[in-house]
Amino acid sequence: MRMAVPMPNVEVLFDAFPQPKRISLAESIADSVAEAIATRHLKPGERVVETALADRFSVSRVPIREALKVLHAQGILSGGGHRGFRVAQFGPETIDKVFEVRLMLETFLLRDAVEEWRLGNANPAELDVAISQMEMAARAGDRSASLRADVAFHRTICRASGNLVSSTLWEAIARHVLIIFSLEAYRDNDLSAVADQHRAFRDFILKAIQKPLTESAYRQALEDHLLLVARAKRLRGA
Repeated sequence: MRMAVPMPNVEVLFDAFPQPKRISLAESIADSVAEAIATRHLKPGERVVETALADRFSVSRVPIREALKVLHAQGILSGGGHRGFRVAQFGPETIDKVFEVRLMLETFLLRDAVEEWRLGNANPAELDVAISQMEMAARAGDRSASLRADVAFHRTICRASGNLVSSTLWEAIARHVLIIFSLEAYRDNDLSAVADQHRAFRDFILKAIQKPLTESAYRQALEDHLLLVARAKRLRGA
């Protein structure tokens, strides 16, 4: 008599092999609009026109509309409805709140990433990819590419951490980070200096992998890295 072979639980199989995430066209357009705001091709208060964007990206207005709704929900665009969308004003209060959230999340992410790197579960050499992109952007004088590489550097830490909760929350403010930390107060006009600053932070991380630090030490190092330019300019203006 043949014994029945139990069938695998289909739901368990799907849980074990989740579908890979694919960025939608709307999300890609939202990223492009955020980058245009970060590089001042779209300025605070400026109207964002669906038809103009549809022509620019050679797509229908459907993904454009979806992208603008996403940016509106994130507070990057204001208005909506019959009034249309405009680029939001990023005042001091908004900037302070985004910085506070970013510093908190990246402290957790850096702490966990250092541990994952120390255990060999991730490779810190991946940080060098973003630094190389910054160096190429500096040689080309490409501010947009430098901004993207900056975000990519911090996203590498995010992904290495294995902290899915903090990573998800960080991704939710990634566009704010791109826009706010592109402001002159926070960013060096010398693109080569941007690469140098991240290289120095990478060196700090490599030392921390050899000798893990306290959470407060990670927070202080991040704060010093993120506010390096702002503090230097404030001192020069004093």
